[in-house]
Amino acid sequence: MSYKKCSSSKKYFGSFARSSNTHSDYIVKELNTLIMLNHDKPYLKQIAEAEDYHINELISADNIKVYIAEETLIKLDGRSRKSRCQTLTAAHIDPELGIEARSFDTTINDMNRIQECVGR
Repeated sequence: MSYKKCSSSKKYFGSFARSSNTHSDYIVKELNTLIMLNHDKPYLKQIAEAEDYHINELISADNIKVYIAEETLIKLDGRSRKSRCQTLTAAHIDPELGIEARSFDTTINDMNRIQECVGR
């Protein structure tokens, strides 16, 4: 299997990727790439090499945490009923698929749709 380098604007994050607090969907996409490339599979190694990713840049899903700011029902101390509150909820991080971030998915899809329309 041969891999041809994509035209992309790859970003390097270094240690920033391990402790970042952001709402940028582009950073989430890059973190997903760093997680998904971190496997011992020949085709992933080929992609990483072609795109100039180095082994020390790749991230294990076990070494990263992502939190999503969202409104949800929470039982507060001293109250019998749940109240609607803003909170941080841990995102699921799959070693093969990356960060499952519902709020980012919606934003990314909207941005992609708009860019496709503009590019016509």
